Amino acid sequence: MPSSMFEALGYLIGVFIGVVLGITGGGGSLLLPTFTYLFEEPVQLATAYTLILTGATAAIGVVPRIRQKEVDYPIAITLAIPVLLGTLLVRGWLFARVPTVLFNIGDFELGKRTFVMMIFAGIVLLSWATMIGLVGRNLKPNPNLRSEQPLRYFGILSICGLAIGILTGFIGAGGGVMLVPLMVIVMGLEMRTVVGTTLLIVAVKSTLGFVGDLWTQGAAISVLFLAQFLAAMVFGVLLGSAVSNRISANTLKIGFAWFLLFIAVFVIIKESLL
Repeated sequence: MPSSMFEALGYLIGVFIGVVLGITGGGGSLLLPTFTYLFEEPVQLATAYTLILTGATAAIGVVPRIRQKEVDYPIAITLAIPVLLGTLLVRGWLFARVPTVLFNIGDFELGKRTFVMMIFAGIVLLSWATMIGLVGRNLKPNPNLRSEQPLRYFGILSICGLAIGILTGFIGAGGGVMLVPLMVIVMGLEMRTVVGTTLLIVAVKSTLGFVGDLWTQGAAISVLFLAQFLAAMVFGVLLGSAVSNRISANTLKIGFAWFLLFIAVFVIIKESLL
């Protein structure tokens, strides 16, 4: 069990992640190292908590987007189906069947927790590289792909959606870091529509994906703990939304990107020293 000091720090980080969500619309996956390292939860339970809390905050965030008509429902449905299938496949079946130790090479041992945390670090590094322009800088959106090549369009959505659902299912993330570039680059949607559509997909897939965790580990899930942590995050979301207009978008983007790099490097070093 974590000490009271680490628990207090964990809730403060929950508020901070809520602020990040309120300002940038992303960052929910940062809950995973919080639950793993500070609250010392088993990795499967930590990813379950990350999944439902990300979904709950996304559901709160999408409400004003729906009112402002910033959600593309046909694309949300088309993309959400394979994403949800991938998430349910992992949360309801595959995750529980990953062995505690994947393999040994000499003195090196790759455990389940290290495997999951390295997936997390890889996704966070991809997000960092995308935000600072190392990835996707020269890619141009094709808004006419659906009308010109519908088979290719839906094939890309299905394959990418399934991959996103599987990868984010392992770490409990909402998947916004991969959904946003997909909708911008492949479909050429405006950013406001992309954010609203992504929040809706994340809310639906994370909430329903959590059903798989209720099936596999319902007895271990603490509803009281989730409610307390959600309250801390909602406070942060409201605070972040209130101050977001006072900080330049570019400053937010660059600052958050380098914070992601720090988290990814910390996780890689932490797992490498185990």
